[in-house]
Amino acid sequence: MSMDRISLLPNSILCDILSYLPTKEAVSTSILSRRWRHVWKDLQVLDTEDIPFLSPRFDSYVTDILSQRSANYPIKKFRLTCYNSSEDLIVTWLDAVIGPHLQELYLCYNCINIMKRHKLPESIFTCVSLKSLVLKRFCHLNYEFPNVYLPSLKNLEFETVSVDPSKLLSGCPVLENLKLILQSITLEGFHVPTIQMPRTLKSLTFHDFTGMMEEINVREIYTPFLEYLHIKTVTSANSKLVSVINFPNMVEAYLHVCSKDGEHVGWVPVILQALRETKLLALTYHTTECLFSAPAFEVPEFHRLLKLEVDFSCFNTNFLLNFLHNCHVLEALVIFVWKRAYDHPVEYNGPRPPSMVPNCLTSHLRSFEFGGYRNSTDEREFIACLLQRGLVLKTVTIDPDSDLDQETKYNIVKGLSAIPRGSPICQLNFI
Repeated sequence: MSMDRISLLPNSILCDILSYLPTKEAVSTSILSRRWRHVWKDLQVLDTEDIPFLSPRFDSYVTDILSQRSANYPIKKFRLTCYNSSEDLIVTWLDAVIGPHLQELYLCYNCINIMKRHKLPESIFTCVSLKSLVLKRFCHLNYEFPNVYLPSLKNLEFETVSVDPSKLLSGCPVLENLKLILQSITLEGFHVPTIQMPRTLKSLTFHDFTGMMEEINVREIYTPFLEYLHIKTVTSANSKLVSVINFPNMVEAYLHVCSKDGEHVGWVPVILQALRETKLLALTYHTTECLFSAPAFEVPEFHRLLKLEVDFSCFNTNFLLNFLHNCHVLEALVIFVWKRAYDHPVEYNGPRPPSMVPNCLTSHLRSFEFGGYRNSTDEREFIACLLQRGLVLKTVTIDPDSDLDQETKYNIVKGLSAIPRGSPICQLNFI
């Protein structure tokens, strides 16, 4: 009988293969044969989750894994997701894992009691070898961050409630990727006055819901190397100030800014101006409402923008044309009109667009998508303008609103198909 070829491989290669599996499955290979009985003990990547287990089996399982594995092979990557394990036990596990060889640490602790305060080993925040740190669902920490020094950390994801992350961020001198989610909860005396993003960032995902409070909060994004930005926040006109510089290296930017009181949020046009070098720009309908109500707002010149995605609560041709006139090399335009949940939509206060045809229509725009189309006069005129003036258009895709009846949808197809097209290769598609 020929021997299993995989079993002939050295332990180092076998462990590399097993590292792509959840630890529970990797350990189960010990029953295959005598050759495999102890291979898993050399694993340097552990991925444990309590969902397949019944507590307290999971607790004893993780404890056994950490106690039986080979001490000659220090853990480089540790991933832990748990719901019911005690805090003391989690700290014990982390103490066994954290060391000078640990490179990636992922902790997701789904505590049912969001008011419970947690304590993490301070050694996490001084692990010099750590390159990636993910802390999810940690609602509260029962201490201020200790002295933080993470000189190798390049990726940080932090999801929490009522914790000021400023000290943590200041201890990451080479951080490149940051995902920071700050949830909102009413706590007496809690206030995050200023957050300074590390200047070394290349990617920033920032979801901030602490603006529900009345105090003035400052978020400084002085990150000259930033290439990717995703902001999602609920704020009011007076509760939060986002301060930015220009982003000359920006590639993709997504803005979701919701004004809880319906008032103008003054920093939204400012951040849009700072994003004028981006290649992709996406605006949710909450953000467009902020721009609709901005006094004397002028769309900045986008010299590199290739794709624009805009959502509306109420379609507005003037707003779109003002954008198109300042997007000189735009190749793709995607818009979506959401169903309005209120009777009085925000009116666009911006200037009327120039009467000439936007340059991007005649020379660059190749793709256009319209979702939630309702066949209003304003919508029909805008599509007619694009079809007639778009000299290099390749595809125009119309997705009618799902609530329209079949006869209305048929009339939409018939009416738009009859519009002359400026581009001989333009295909008109309906969903």
